[in-house]
Amino acid sequence: MPINYYLQPNPITPDPNDQSARVIANDSLTFEDIITKMTRRGTLVTETDARAVLNLFFEVVADEVADGNFVNLPLVNIRSGISGVFDSVTDSFDPSRHTVRATVSSGTLLTEKFQNARVEKTLQPIPSPTLLEFLNVNTNTVNSIVTPGGIGQIVGEELKFNPQNPDEGVFFVRNDGTETKVAVYATRTQGKLMFNIPPTLTAGTYTLDVRRSYTKDNTVRKGSLSDFLTVP
Repeated sequence: MPINYYLQPNPITPDPNDQSARVIANDSLTFEDIITKMTRRGTLVTETDARAVLNLFFEVVADEVADGNFVNLPLVNIRSGISGVFDSVTDSFDPSRHTVRATVSSGTLLTEKFQNARVEKTLQPIPSPTLLEFLNVNTNTVNSIVTPGGIGQIVGEELKFNPQNPDEGVFFVRNDGTETKVAVYATRTQGKLMFNIPPTLTAGTYTLDVRRSYTKDNTVRKGSLSDFLTVP
């Protein structure tokens, strides 16, 4: 599949005609999705073996980087770094002003793949919420189970809404058409929503919506998760 992109005004350069490319995700893959795709490639490695090996791999790499080592892999190069401003050459690390973090760059294999990647220009889509993933924090499951009264997280784009507008927000829509709106939010940004799952949800199958308004007329547009969710 090609890498799809559209053009939008470039906010960095002074020329008002300048445009920058924004990539539209063809899909959003989880750890489980990668495991499934690995086992479909004709390998003799079982799903259980692949999951165990990758989990160990992730743990070892994370430990090494956190210990200050640089890890160079075919996929990515990872190194530890420190962000923040130091007042002078005699200044030292202060957790209230500085942050230890990992920096990532493309590895040789990923760089090679991008050299052969196809791109395709598309028309700019009409802005609307895009839901890529729902995480049930209580069960640590993705795009599947809903725990009434638990904690939910949505990752996507164009998610931030106006909480003062009763028509906007996160809605669980049961297969019989019953809608339940989320009332309490811990995080509300363009890329992430974290909230209390309504405790009144009953057993059944649900569609998860995010609704927000656009334009001066406050036209409400809806984005839905592609997977159905289940309250056991």
